[in-house]
Amino acid sequence: MQPGTFELLILVFIFLGLQAWWIIPIIIKNNKLNKTGKDLREEIKLLEKLFKK
Repeated sequence: MQPGTFELLILVFIFLGLQAWWIIPIIIKNNKLNKTGKDLREEIKLLEKLFKK
């Protein structure tokens, strides 16, 4: 291995860890919002069917 390879790998892992630290909560929140939106769309469709009758 060339000198500095180990330090470069450490920096890459730190960078990826920091990126995951703020991206993963955003993805989780987005999935929760999508699920809520899907539930609301189903409820809207149900109410539209009820009121069309």
